[in-house]
Amino acid sequence: MKILLVATNRERSPYPVAPLGALFVAGAARAAGHNVEFLDLGTALLPALALRMTLAKGDFQAVAFGIRNLDNCWFFAPRSYFDDVRELADIVRQHFSGPLILGGTGFSVSPLGWMRRLEADCGVVGEGEQVFLEVLARLENGQPLDGLPGVVLHRKQADPLAPAPAKAIDRLAELPLPAHDLCRYSYYQRHGGFVGVQTKRGCPFKCSYCIYPKLEGRRYRLRPPEVVVQEIAAAVSSSKARHFFFVDSVFNDPHAHALAVCKELARRKLPARWSAFCNPVGFDAELARAMAEAGCEGVEFGLDVASDKMFAALDKPFGQVETRIALQAAHDAGLPFAHFMLFGGPTETWKDVEDTQKFLNDCAPANAVFATLGIRIFENTPLAAQAVRDGQLSADHDLFAPAYYLSSAMAEDTEMKLDRIARRREEWTSPVDWRRFVTRVGQKVTVMLNVRPQWKNLRSYGRHMRKQEP
Repeated sequence: MKILLVATNRERSPYPVAPLGALFVAGAARAAGHNVEFLDLGTALLPALALRMTLAKGDFQAVAFGIRNLDNCWFFAPRSYFDDVRELADIVRQHFSGPLILGGTGFSVSPLGWMRRLEADCGVVGEGEQVFLEVLARLENGQPLDGLPGVVLHRKQADPLAPAPAKAIDRLAELPLPAHDLCRYSYYQRHGGFVGVQTKRGCPFKCSYCIYPKLEGRRYRLRPPEVVVQEIAAAVSSSKARHFFFVDSVFNDPHAHALAVCKELARRKLPARWSAFCNPVGFDAELARAMAEAGCEGVEFGLDVASDKMFAALDKPFGQVETRIALQAAHDAGLPFAHFMLFGGPTETWKDVEDTQKFLNDCAPANAVFATLGIRIFENTPLAAQAVRDGQLSADHDLFAPAYYLSSAMAEDTEMKLDRIARRREEWTSPVDWRRFVTRVGQKVTVMLNVRPQWKNLRSYGRHMRKQEP
């Protein structure tokens, strides 16, 4: 079949993100013999016009949307991406009479919500490489899609039904590599972005707000280190890309697998630098040194909180002891690192935030600390149930639209109080900083100068461009 695969993500803050999930699906479809045209609206100056022109010139048999996110997950300025996707779907319906298929992580977070609102023919929930191919095969053969695991169908004058879950892909090594050649990585690299790479799928942790286990399952499925590094080598060769990001929920766990990936990267000596999401679980001196030797240029620690009380409240799999060890290991290995803090969880108070800052002050120093408030509540998470119990949501609240948990003890003057705490430390920033003109200019300059990671020198901003609180 001739298909048009559209990557719909247009978000560019803090930098544009290349559409790895859609490229995985494109690679699988091509390997199965389908003729795939790839339209990445993340690089399009006029996305609606680009879609119209592509539909006009192509004799497609199916159109598929890759939807990366449901919204921006920012409490202080929430923005849903639904209207953007709806505009694109309307264009497809005006210029194309065949099936429209939805998929991607943003779709899989709330598949019934999307299907109720858009007149798509069907949607693929979760991993798309195999289920999407089955959908194409049935469409090509004129067979119905009813009962296909992982596929939700549009039902006229009736609510869509949740599909049976599709079986997880156990042998990730057997998947075709993502179709990196279809992506204009020069654009992404020029604007501060990366080539995304997965070393595994799945997450066994139970953080109360997180949707990774829902999207990828609770069991790790590992890609062989040789396959991971070969993918990077191929992208370096085909696109001249030099900056990569391991987009696993947590790169450093399992420890042995992360270490093996680092050793293979060091052995190949590729002209590639990379960053990763990490947490303190098993992050020790051995791994930190291996990451540095393998070309790691930055670590983003998703701590969210750093007080014992809040580690327990959010069901984090680590505590202050593990955190202190991890930060010291990264520092000793010469790895730049940043913390991403997510305040306002159940029972949290401003004293807990101050205790978090005091604890981090006593640890190895970070290059940057990004502090925000309000935790996005997603369907079927423990935090959603907690919000109902605490009276923050009704039991039938539709979580397709952005909704946030914010502790009642922090509900007044939230932005001002958080900013005041952030100003006590030059490496901390708050949402007030992110909206400042000087910050936006500084970010553009770091992109122009190709500073990696962008937050590497954030202390200079705090030291010279922002009034400090005593």
